[in-house]
Amino acid sequence: MKTEKVIIEVSTDGLFSAYMPSNEYGFGLAGYGDTVQEAIEDFYECVSEMQEIEKAEGRAFPELQFQFEHAVGYAVPESASYFVAEDSEGYNEDKQVAKQ
Repeated sequence: MKTEKVIIEVSTDGLFSAYMPSNEYGFGLAGYGDTVQEAIEDFYECVSEMQEIEKAEGRAFPELQFQFEHAVGYAVPESASYFVAEDSEGYNEDKQVAKQ
């Protein structure tokens, strides 16, 4: 399973985004929301939708796990810990926790 970085940032209008900067797979993944949690939830909805698209088109979706990192100059709030577990390199997604 490959780990892909997901950047979490806030825009000037106060909305949050969570996006995977890698374009290695021929598709992009991104989520948006009024809070970090909403952006992460929307990101996972995007992942699910892309899995369905890839399956419908006869392609396998890669086995990925996601490491959430804040954009430079922005600290991800502690409230995001429900969806991500902090480690020494940033924020690693724990899908079992996120699905609870």
